Amino acid sequence: MKKLLAICLVAASPMVYGEKNWTGEGDVAYNRATGNTDTNALLANLKLVYERDKWRHSGQVEAINSSENDTRSAESYTLRAKSDYQLSDALYTFGAFRYEDNRFSGYEYQSSLAAGLGYKIIDTEATQFNVEGGAGYRRSEEAVTGETFNEAVGIAAVRFHHELTDTTRFESDLNVESGADNTFAESVLALKVRINSRLALRVAYTVKHNTDVPDDTKNTDTMTSVGLNFNF
Repeated sequence: MKKLLAICLVAASPMVYGEKNWTGEGDVAYNRATGNTDTNALLANLKLVYERDKWRHSGQVEAINSSENDTRSAESYTLRAKSDYQLSDALYTFGAFRYEDNRFSGYEYQSSLAAGLGYKIIDTEATQFNVEGGAGYRRSEEAVTGETFNEAVGIAAVRFHHELTDTTRFESDLNVESGADNTFAESVLALKVRINSRLALRVAYTVKHNTDVPDDTKNTDTMTSVGLNFNF
């Protein structure tokens, strides 16, 4: 909870000081999850971005919750924070933090801190195509045994966003963290159809995969979400 509050405060600081260099978007959606949990749930997501000079800071919070017969059937919280510094028109350096608490994944939590370089292959108003690579450190704790794993990781990311039409946007994001104990990969495919300048319908398909998981835990979780996306 303290980490969540800290990230929200950092991301929201431009609003507090009334600056104009920030943007934000959020999702409220119906979410269908399969894998370690098979349930229908509510997904809420909020992302804030602050840009000034050569810096770009972002913070994201995502929560998924569902209960059946007063029993929790899905519960997941993800926090992300990232800072980019532009070295040239195409090249940038970054530092990134991820914390995931998924009560049904077999892990009590997974957290990572990494840094690296990114390159903008295409950067136009209609299309953004970036690749990133770097290294960092990850800490994981198994839910049942309480055993913790600390390891160095290599990271890679590919992001491709494209305006298909004036109202339709396709988004593809792939993130990989690979260490000696486990490789974590997350793929998100999304389609956004604008309703007006502030609201859009968003359909997304997410796959999360861990190569090494505790016994009686599945390696792959999938989520399909349909809901409203709003920007401000």
